[in-house]
Amino acid sequence: MDNNQIPKNSPESSAINSAESSPKSNVSSDVLHENHHKEEQLQQQLQQQLQQPTTPQSEPTQRVHNNEEGIEMDRIAQDSNINVPSDVGESSLKTISGYPSSKNTEAGSSSSGKKEEDYNYRSTWVPKLHQELFENPEVLESRRTKQRASNYRKTLEREKEGIKPLDNILEELKANANGLTKAEAQKRLEEVGPNAIPDVKRYPILEFLYFMWNPLSWTMEVAAIVSIALLDWVDFILICALLLLNATIGFIEENTAGNAVEALKNSLVSQIRCMRDGEWVMLPSPDLVPGDVVMLKIGAIIPADCRVIEAEQVKIDQSSLTGESLPVTKKVGDEVYSGSAMKQGEAKCVVTATGVNTFFGRAANLVQETEGHGHLQVILRNIGLFCISFIAIWVLVELLVDFLGYDGYCHGVGGGRCLPLNNALVLLVGGIPIAMPTVLSVTMAIGATQLSKKKAIVSRLASIEELAAMDILCSDKTGTLTLNILTVDEPLPVGDTPKEDIVFHAFLACSEGEDQDAIDKAISNYCRDTYPNVDYTGNEIIKHFPFNPEDKKAMGLVNANGKQFKTAKGAPQIILREADNYQQVGEAVEKEIENLADRGYRALGVSVSYDAPDFKVWHFEGLIPLFDPPRHDTEDTIKRALEMGVSVKMITGDQLAIAKETARRLGMGGNLFTIPYLENNDLGISEGEVIEMADGFAEMWPEHKYKVVDQLQKRKHVVGMTGDGVNDAPALKKAQIGIAVAGATDAARSVSDIVLTSSGLSVIIDAIISSRKIFQRMRNYVIYSVAATVRICTTFGILTVAWNFKFPTIATVIIAILNDGTMLTISKDRVRARNEPDQWNLFEVFTMALCYGFYLVGSTIVFFAIIHDGTWFHDAINLRILTDNELRGLIYLQVSISGLATIFVSRSQGFSYFERPGNLVIFAFVMSQIVATFIGVYGFRGYPHDSFSDDTDYPVHGTNFQGCGWGWAVCAWIWCFLWYIPMDFIKLGVTYILRGKIEPINKDALRKIYGWFGKEIPKESTQVSHKVAEQQARREALETHHKSFATDNKV
Repeated sequence: MDNNQIPKNSPESSAINSAESSPKSNVSSDVLHENHHKEEQLQQQLQQQLQQPTTPQSEPTQRVHNNEEGIEMDRIAQDSNINVPSDVGESSLKTISGYPSSKNTEAGSSSSGKKEEDYNYRSTWVPKLHQELFENPEVLESRRTKQRASNYRKTLEREKEGIKPLDNILEELKANANGLTKAEAQKRLEEVGPNAIPDVKRYPILEFLYFMWNPLSWTMEVAAIVSIALLDWVDFILICALLLLNATIGFIEENTAGNAVEALKNSLVSQIRCMRDGEWVMLPSPDLVPGDVVMLKIGAIIPADCRVIEAEQVKIDQSSLTGESLPVTKKVGDEVYSGSAMKQGEAKCVVTATGVNTFFGRAANLVQETEGHGHLQVILRNIGLFCISFIAIWVLVELLVDFLGYDGYCHGVGGGRCLPLNNALVLLVGGIPIAMPTVLSVTMAIGATQLSKKKAIVSRLASIEELAAMDILCSDKTGTLTLNILTVDEPLPVGDTPKEDIVFHAFLACSEGEDQDAIDKAISNYCRDTYPNVDYTGNEIIKHFPFNPEDKKAMGLVNANGKQFKTAKGAPQIILREADNYQQVGEAVEKEIENLADRGYRALGVSVSYDAPDFKVWHFEGLIPLFDPPRHDTEDTIKRALEMGVSVKMITGDQLAIAKETARRLGMGGNLFTIPYLENNDLGISEGEVIEMADGFAEMWPEHKYKVVDQLQKRKHVVGMTGDGVNDAPALKKAQIGIAVAGATDAARSVSDIVLTSSGLSVIIDAIISSRKIFQRMRNYVIYSVAATVRICTTFGILTVAWNFKFPTIATVIIAILNDGTMLTISKDRVRARNEPDQWNLFEVFTMALCYGFYLVGSTIVFFAIIHDGTWFHDAINLRILTDNELRGLIYLQVSISGLATIFVSRSQGFSYFERPGNLVIFAFVMSQIVATFIGVYGFRGYPHDSFSDDTDYPVHGTNFQGCGWGWAVCAWIWCFLWYIPMDFIKLGVTYILRGKIEPINKDALRKIYGWFGKEIPKESTQVSHKVAEQQARREALETHHKSFATDNKV
């Protein structure tokens, strides 16, 4: 298996100075032999299964252990009783092996189009953002598991059928090993279409209606049904208008944001090395057509169904498609399926089918979707349940008091003759945060667009909230902590070998073309610049053997004037031990390797063999030192991460000495460990505790990365993991936030949640800050929405229960429309990221919301009681006494102003006066409250006119709504302002109780205040979170113990 790679896209570099020390070497060798043995057993079992006749009875599944991921998966027997989807028919078991005619294409597309449309019909009417954010993860995983089982069954039947010989395929495709011409490729592209899975047919009308299909909307729809039952046409129309307005805004905003997110994901399209007009060129994968010849290297995602023309130690990982835990060996003539990954080797292939015509077709998209760990669906469900339950309780209380306490009853329908039910609509309409799903999803989508500007492209939208909660980042060393710019130092020869020969023989083992890795580029450039007079033309590279993770070397077969020889470069310990001069020079070379490691250098071993044709005798020639300097900003960035509560742990495949030297230069601390030490430490603490306290890990293999992530997650950490190679995929998939670094292979990018387009740790830190801002916007809105529900229901419930004072439904509908329209601007609000990991804490959300809500209830009830039951305002400031109808206009205005102003408190971490909102939020608030003020001042001219006395002499006290006038409106604004001031103190008090610390005034605001007086803010020592400070203290205690063991665990 591949080590953590040193330069990006360089699996070879993971082997340089890799741990060939006895402890790790033995472990790794055992793992490889065990994998090989299990693979042979698996192939034998598969052949036995294929030879058995198919029976309808199910057979027991075979258990296959995945050494890499540490999990067990069921190996489905070919006769197992699997629920195969209806779209998997006899015809679908055959791929297009040759180039189809237009007639066949049309027929196939029409029939398959219907099948593909039926494949996942739900996706045709559920909006994309809702599908990604609010789908149940367990349901999605169950769907993937069933599809993988179906796919595996198809592969077994495919192998049982047999495949056509390669020559026949090339003849049908009208292609050869030299590929297609550009003209022919363009012609075929126009006929078969791009190599992509087209989106299923979508129905905009159904998507629009879906925005009215959720528990929050159902409550509003119940209110509409009650309105029409009471023949309250105006309220019915207004409630329907609110539903349609919310659906319209949601549909437009989510489509716009969703398209932006899709465009970001599409920008990650892979580039494939393809032969056109006899030359190798890099093409985007959608441009491939049947008959194209492509070159696939380790880490590549196979872009289309292909047949292998040439192969060099090829192994394919099909686990994402079929669930198989072991890679499959492929040879010349074999099929490789679109969506599988190159695990090892290099292959030259001819494309046989593209797009929906591939063997797995659209099913490949489902099973390869990045698995999610998001909580948004659960959060939305719990918040919706809380709001609906709170409303239901108050509706029940109101109705009981109305019918039993005040002897109210319905006199009929229409014209306000059933006021108890009419008044219940106030709570149903005013208390439901109907815009919550739209606001949250749009906020997340807009946030993804903002992250792309920070050079981080989000492939799984829900990962944004997890990135905000991340408290440990396991960072790749090369390219993230270092520059990934390899510097070649003067070679160190063995014996009388000329330095020129060492470098030139390493050059001959380098790959050619645009797909060179960082080591190949560094060696090639150094050789040509330093030794320009070497006979480059007289030494022809006949064949290049790509880097193999198992033997950790790359080789070149060279023809020099009719004489053939081989050169090799790679892990120096392995190349040294295979050499015929190992006994003579081994001890000295190994000592030199350690000396280089102590100075932070990696070493590349070079050997040559003239023993043609077997090439069994190799001669070790020398070492080439390589150096990758740390980034100039990494040390400051690590300190910045600590201030934000994120612990950075170095992950590298290099020797322990190299890792320690790099950590020293970066100021990361010296507690770095190897896996053998972790498993056998004498510190008296568990392996998980050592991993938690470590500053980094050296000599890491990909399966070790998975183990580190797993142990940290078991200790309740939210873990981010960076990676770039195909063997990093299990760890990237396991981590809550898998981060594919710049230049990562397609295999790593396909399982990552976030793909970086720029190198360096600072990119990740910028992404963390942005994600925390996005999370803050969502959290602020949720707290406001729950507080509004509590405030509306409790306020109007108390007014009804205590004073039998009822409110018109139309007023609360208008409040809901104005508030929801304003809240949509929260997705672009100007917020400040917290200095600690942020995640959903519903106890904190509900506590804060209840405190705000009940406080606002007090502000309204006290205001109402003073006006309704007294004459203080009339006596003190000579305001006229209001009737109940006019009081409704005043209460409406006070509820609207104070309620919407709550967003300014909930959006800030300290005093809201020192944290300016975004301009769009301020504008929306001002415009909505101007409208609310005019409504409160002038009212509805007495509407709804439902106060009357009928023929049975029962007086009916209605909900007539009249204006309060400008004097009382000014009074309401002043009252709201006075009650607004203490809300910040409530927030800070609750925050201190729940979190144990507060920051009343943020540093930026404090700096401005000091600036007004011509002073500078006093310098403070760097503040780090309590968790990180405690961890640093434990590290210092551990460092003393570790020193005595570090030497014993060196390579």
